[in-house]
Amino acid sequence: MNVDDFSRQIEILRSQVMKLLQSTASERYSQQELTTEAFAELQIALEEMKIASEELQATRIAVEKERQRYQELFDFAPDGYLVTDTYGTILEANQATTILLNISQRFLIRKPLVSFIGQSDHQAFFNYLTQLQHLDRGGEWEVCLQPREKLCFDVALTVVTVCNDLGKPVALRWLMRDISKRKRLESEREQLFEREQAARIAAEAAQRRSNFLAEASRVLASSLDYRNTLTTVAQLAVPTLADWCIVDVVENNSAAFNNPVIAASDPQKEALVRKLRQRYPISIDADYGLPKVLRTGKPELVANILEYSLQRKAWNDEYLNLLQVKSYMVVPLQVRQHKLGTIVFASTQLGRYYTTVDLAMAEQLAQRAASAIENAQLYWQAQEANRIKDEFLAIVSHELRTPLNSMLGWVQIIRHRKLDEAITSKALETIERNAKLQSKLIDDILDISRIVQGKIRLNLRKVDLVIVINTAIEAIYPTSEIKDIQVESNLDSSVGEIMGDAERLQQVVWNLLSNAVKFTPSGGRVEVCLKQVNSNAQISVSDTGKGISGEFLPYIFERFRQADSTTTRVDGGLGLGLAIVRHLVEIHSGTVYAVSEGEGLGATFTVLLPLIEPQSEQLIKESQVKVNNLLALDGLQILLVEDSADTRELIAFVLEQSGAKVTSVSSVGEALEALMRLRPKVLVSDIGMPDEDGYSLIRQVREQEALRGEKILAVALTAYARDEERNLALEAGFEVHLSKPIEPDKLVKVVANLVKSSKEV
Repeated sequence: MNVDDFSRQIEILRSQVMKLLQSTASERYSQQELTTEAFAELQIALEEMKIASEELQATRIAVEKERQRYQELFDFAPDGYLVTDTYGTILEANQATTILLNISQRFLIRKPLVSFIGQSDHQAFFNYLTQLQHLDRGGEWEVCLQPREKLCFDVALTVVTVCNDLGKPVALRWLMRDISKRKRLESEREQLFEREQAARIAAEAAQRRSNFLAEASRVLASSLDYRNTLTTVAQLAVPTLADWCIVDVVENNSAAFNNPVIAASDPQKEALVRKLRQRYPISIDADYGLPKVLRTGKPELVANILEYSLQRKAWNDEYLNLLQVKSYMVVPLQVRQHKLGTIVFASTQLGRYYTTVDLAMAEQLAQRAASAIENAQLYWQAQEANRIKDEFLAIVSHELRTPLNSMLGWVQIIRHRKLDEAITSKALETIERNAKLQSKLIDDILDISRIVQGKIRLNLRKVDLVIVINTAIEAIYPTSEIKDIQVESNLDSSVGEIMGDAERLQQVVWNLLSNAVKFTPSGGRVEVCLKQVNSNAQISVSDTGKGISGEFLPYIFERFRQADSTTTRVDGGLGLGLAIVRHLVEIHSGTVYAVSEGEGLGATFTVLLPLIEPQSEQLIKESQVKVNNLLALDGLQILLVEDSADTRELIAFVLEQSGAKVTSVSSVGEALEALMRLRPKVLVSDIGMPDEDGYSLIRQVREQEALRGEKILAVALTAYARDEERNLALEAGFEVHLSKPIEPDKLVKVVANLVKSSKEV
């Protein structure tokens, strides 16, 4: 029974009681029954009322619990719940809302919700409120929430409209959910997707690059004609990597960009590129583009040619404009710091601008091309070296046999015929001249061997170049006199001194003069000049001879190189003199170069040597004995050991003519026996002998001396003229090492000096 039913029942009972009070006495019995019945019904009603009261109490408790549960859900929900009026003024908010907005609840009530919305979303929020006047429920709306004193973050708002009985909106209920983590995850997923997309695109591009590079490598390895392979590679790069491609290779040590390999997307553009390269020659001194890349070895990337031109006006802007270039790359052809050339890749398409990825691919291609070029060049250089070696061996054979033929011929004539004094003198002069020529050839070969091994040593001291040059001119005078060549000198005596080896510098000047005289026809002229240029002494040797062709000029200082190496050549020689000159000048910290207007127009060789500052340094004095007569070895006991009978007889004769008493033997055993018997003062021994050599002899001699306490002076006289043999001889125990052939006066001088030095000690 509800409250309304109970009220109606009470009203019925009240009416019945009123009737009983108004009834007559005759009706008492029936009234008594009615009263009893009424009270019974009242009792029942009271019981029902009690039950209803208990049910109402239970309902109130249930409602309170439900309200409490709702309040707890409202207050402690993880998402923000709030109620606003239709204008967005906050009426109620849960705890999550206060946390999201970073403000306590008491300060939050009556605040406009828009004050917590990011400035960028204000207008959209007001528009949304207007729309809610006509909607029962709004969809989820993402806005940037701006809490107090914190950074803005993303939330999702869901709103429900509260209406009165007339259906008019009176309030708004908002659900506010923090979606910053979700947005971050979505952003990460998007980034991951983008990275995957980029990785897939990069992998596909890498595969294309790999295929392109593999094909390029195959082409580069297919032939040793690198210009043809470079043409094929340039054509592969177009249009895969560029709309036109230019390859410049440094050839003959020249950095001129005048013989490029060109490939373009169509023949007309290729012809235009070729024409413009001729119209706009590239200066090798430019500080950008091809010359800079070749000089520095570092690539150059211009992603947008328009922006580049705004920043820097280049000489070839018109060149690039005519070709409609939008972007270009220049990469070096380089192997182990050896610069071989450059490759230019150019794009004329608006949609294709080069990036660092393209540059990396271009550099890989350039590295492979450079390796192929180097391999091809090394192969052809090896082929050329073999050819030059064969020519050199043939020339050596010819040059050594020619003077030998003259010497043997005259010796046989002198031996078998009776000649007058004039003919005999002429024969001896010829023999001597050819012997000296042969000795010079051998010295040149040995010098080249020392140069190759890096074993040329200099006896450095202050040198007056005037003396050096005059000595060289005197030495070349007989040859120039025979050819009727006038040797003129213009030497500035005020040029300072240099630090160097006088003998080697004289060799440099003599080689240059000899070369000039050899290639100058009879009646010609050779001029030697010395002057100071800045901090250098400049020696120049000019001639009116046959000159040097432009093709051969870059190789003029290379070993074994000769402009004419045929059997019909007019001028002899091994082609070593100028190579020796260059090396000797360079180890003196100088430079040498040649210029010539061409064949038949003469040539000029110029040497630059650094001068030294004047200082009070005492020059080293030579302590050599001056031999002025043939009796410098008067009475000196000498033991000569030589297995060659002719050489033994000649050396014994030279020493005896100087007053020495010479005992000659042919082997180590005979020498040891003679040493015990004669006790000589000096031992002159050959090195290369049968059974035992000179090294073995001197070691045994020094061992015996350690027991006796006496010391013999020892001279090694041998045809082994390398520095290694000299060092071995000195280490074995010889005091002096002399190489054959040796001039008689020099041998006497050396022995006399050796004896004098031992007496002074």
